[in-house]
Amino acid sequence: MIASVFPFRIYATFVGGGGIHVKEVLDRLSKKTEILALPPFNEINLLKQYNICDKIDNLPFILPKVVKKACNGEKISYEEILQEYRKATEDVKILYEPLTYFYMNTSSQLRKLKLFLSSFRPSIICNEDLSVDAYCISKISGKKLVTVIQTDYFRSYYSALRFLYGSLKYRIGDPLFALKYRYAFFNIAKFKLIIKDPLVKYILLVSKGALDSVNLKSNKIKVLDPGNAFNPEILRYRTKQKEDYLVFWARLNYLKGIFEIPYILREVIKVKSNAKLIIFGKLSSNNEKEKFFEMIKKLGLERNINYLGFIPDDEKYKIVSKARVLVYPTHEDVFALTILESLALGTPVIAYDLPGPKSVYNGLEAVKFVKEFDVKGMAKNVVKILSMKDEDYFNLIYNEKIERFLERHNNWDKVVEEISKYLFD
Repeated sequence: MIASVFPFRIYATFVGGGGIHVKEVLDRLSKKTEILALPPFNEINLLKQYNICDKIDNLPFILPKVVKKACNGEKISYEEILQEYRKATEDVKILYEPLTYFYMNTSSQLRKLKLFLSSFRPSIICNEDLSVDAYCISKISGKKLVTVIQTDYFRSYYSALRFLYGSLKYRIGDPLFALKYRYAFFNIAKFKLIIKDPLVKYILLVSKGALDSVNLKSNKIKVLDPGNAFNPEILRYRTKQKEDYLVFWARLNYLKGIFEIPYILREVIKVKSNAKLIIFGKLSSNNEKEKFFEMIKKLGLERNINYLGFIPDDEKYKIVSKARVLVYPTHEDVFALTILESLALGTPVIAYDLPGPKSVYNGLEAVKFVKEFDVKGMAKNVVKILSMKDEDYFNLIYNEKIERFLERHNNWDKVVEEISKYLFD
């Protein structure tokens, strides 16, 4: 039996490519071994709020007692959860965290100050305000830990400053996001200390580029190949009956580039006045939704953008397969499952040159990278694809190199086989 620490909310709501990876891998692993499922500490008392309690009996996992207590309305302390997890993991061979996660309580200025001050302490903290959950469980249980990093914690300082400049220029979200994320991971959560602990068996990455910009070396760090996959059934949606529109989909928030989209399209229609863009996915907040539609109106793009909201997968695949190009100005990806699915559906992609996705897709003619926040460069590449003759266009996506790449990533069983090498060696 293994224990797996992961956010249960992925079974109640869509949380992006990382959540898809977790569900696909755990579903297959549960057929190979028993899995004790451990929700993060801060999530235990929120299970009812996430509407997950009526679903847990159908999950293919063994659950600790605190889960049912929480679903019955009991409030459970951090220390009680920790001790319950220690007992529950006595017969576990290894801890597996398919999505590296740490929690910081930033609910007040005082708590933020305490977190900042903790960065100057030499020790790793495990409490209700700061917890690298899987590692803290590993420490109290004495079980070895294998964790998979799927979040962009590793931006270099140069890259973080580039994000600050670009976000100020386009007035998107929190300009300090990248700097704060990096500082929190390395200085507050103390990842460099964690990785040295003998209890940490492996740190797995879904792409090589995730670490390329950071001077962090360890024999424990391994790159999964493949790190992600697509469902081969979506290949049946592929078509050469393309229509003249662009497409963008993701978890729609500022980190996925939602506020650059109008500026990109404005540049495109200077050359292709009839260009249309279809967007689908759920906007993360009412404030972002309001801001986005205000931008569309201000830039006079009402006739050029069609927002569909959240749609079923079947409809999603049909729309993407008929699009001429996927516009994907994401700022937060270490693999980009959206790009992989777009290629599987026969649609080329224009994206920012984040180290993670670039290390996965670089060399494929169907994926073009431009510098982060290079709105004009992205628009220029979009126009180039829209202006291609059919023969040249289809040569981008239908070629031996793409087929080999898709063959490598066409089954989640391959990802599970790769992960199993590190779990069960």
